[in-house]
Amino acid sequence: MSDPRTDGTEVGRRALGIAAELLRADAGERAAARRMDAGAAPLFWRIVARYDIAAQEEEKWRRITKMLALLTPASASQSLHDDGRPFGAVLADGGDARAHLTQPVLSEQRLARLLASRGPARLEALERAVRALARNHPKLDVPSLAWAVLNEDGRAIARAYYARLDRRQDIPQEEKSDV
Repeated sequence: MSDPRTDGTEVGRRALGIAAELLRADAGERAAARRMDAGAAPLFWRIVARYDIAAQEEEKWRRITKMLALLTPASASQSLHDDGRPFGAVLADGGDARAHLTQPVLSEQRLARLLASRGPARLEALERAVRALARNHPKLDVPSLAWAVLNEDGRAIARAYYARLDRRQDIPQEEKSDV
């Protein structure tokens, strides 16, 4: 039997559960989650207890919670989850799936630095990228963001990013104006 803390479906369940918890939280709890440091916030400790997060996993799940809080506006009434929008694609288009891109929102150089970083530097780079995205209130695949934090292998991010860049010319301008 596989360890539920490392099983892919468990990561997705946890990540989606955290996003739902943030949506249900009041504005003060969301703000505390956006500001939390290593001491964390009460909302995070409730999440740790609810999802049985092991002590050695706390720091990464705290970062995931913080990033999801950054992406959840204070006035949010709908989930930020969209299973068709992997994190890497959102890094490319800033959250506008129909945008006609002339250049990516996150430059290829910044993406390369993010993908090359490891440990705490990687977590900081991911948080900076999420902060930049948060201004646009994007919808994204929440489990793909969780995996970006949990897995230092950035191939999934890079594949989604470049797949979105490759289709930048495929989206007619008329479609963009329908939004």
